[in-house]
Amino acid sequence: MPIQTPGHATAALADAPSRDSAFYFDDDLVVFLVERRLFKVHKYFLVRDSEFFRGLFACPTPPGHDPEGSCDSKPITLHDVTEHEFRCLLRFFYESMYQPPIDCLHDWIALLSISTRYVFDKTRDLAITEISKQLADPVQKITLANKYNIPQWLPPAFLELCKRDEPIADAEAETLGLFAVVRIARARELARERRCLTAYSYDEKGVMAVIGIVWPECAHAAAATGH
Repeated sequence: MPIQTPGHATAALADAPSRDSAFYFDDDLVVFLVERRLFKVHKYFLVRDSEFFRGLFACPTPPGHDPEGSCDSKPITLHDVTEHEFRCLLRFFYESMYQPPIDCLHDWIALLSISTRYVFDKTRDLAITEISKQLADPVQKITLANKYNIPQWLPPAFLELCKRDEPIADAEAETLGLFAVVRIARARELARERRCLTAYSYDEKGVMAVIGIVWPECAHAAAATGH
């Protein structure tokens, strides 16, 4: 048998293949319980894209215990998230290479919900962009903006409600709440007083200025949207 010298060992190590820095995965499968459904998925996507899950998986396991998520009898339970929302998130990660992962507004909103809750920032940004393209209803936009902290949606949505001819419907008023309805009425009245809103035309810049007065918290968001 040939004798291995230190020089030979060093040369062998130098010739050994190296691990790719981006695509050499040291990954585990993790079991989650969402509502009454078990999911077993790769940890990689969750750790890569979510500050929440990076912190979760960084927690040490007590000695002598199996880590949570290691089997069906010891899943990681996700609270305040629906099975549908979690499935939309997994479709986004696993099925986006060959087809659009999300194909309807309802599912994009579900993805917005779970990505906001579990701090998937890039996924959330994409969901916001797609919903912006598809969602025309200003009342629903205001509702989602308030629920998921999307302030840039508020000024243009309030603009749509202020400039339209139709009054706020009962169902819309119930959704918006009394405070928002009163502000919309005040903005319409002030816009008419300033003659930037008439029965035949409106001055968008003038109405947006009124919105900035009635909704001071929207002023920064209005500037960000370019209005």
